[in-house]
Amino acid sequence: MVILDKNNLDSMPYLMDEIHDRYFHFDDIVFDRDSTECKLFLGEKKKGLFGKVIVTKILKITGATHCHCSDIARIGQNSINEVHIDLDKGTINIECNAPAELEISVLPDFEITIEQI
Repeated sequence: MVILDKNNLDSMPYLMDEIHDRYFHFDDIVFDRDSTECKLFLGEKKKGLFGKVIVTKILKITGATHCHCSDIARIGQNSINEVHIDLDKGTINIECNAPAELEISVLPDFEITIEQI
């Protein structure tokens, strides 16, 4: 199900309801240049700071041309705080709760979808 694209940015609150405070592992981010897809496997964290993440959703960005991620906090996992889309620059920045950089360059016809697992 397409949640968000350049023509319906007003769906951002719904997207944030689905992904806010969901955890992901940096090592599990999948970027496929050939299919122009970037996937983040999101879930709930269990038992403590370094607890296991139980994946329940996939955040998929189609139209991705580049993915830059850096685990500045060096904890291996993080949770999503906000998503910022800059149509002029063609970027999606995912702001995390611990220090991190996650920027995806996208084509003008990008789409963001959520898949339940």
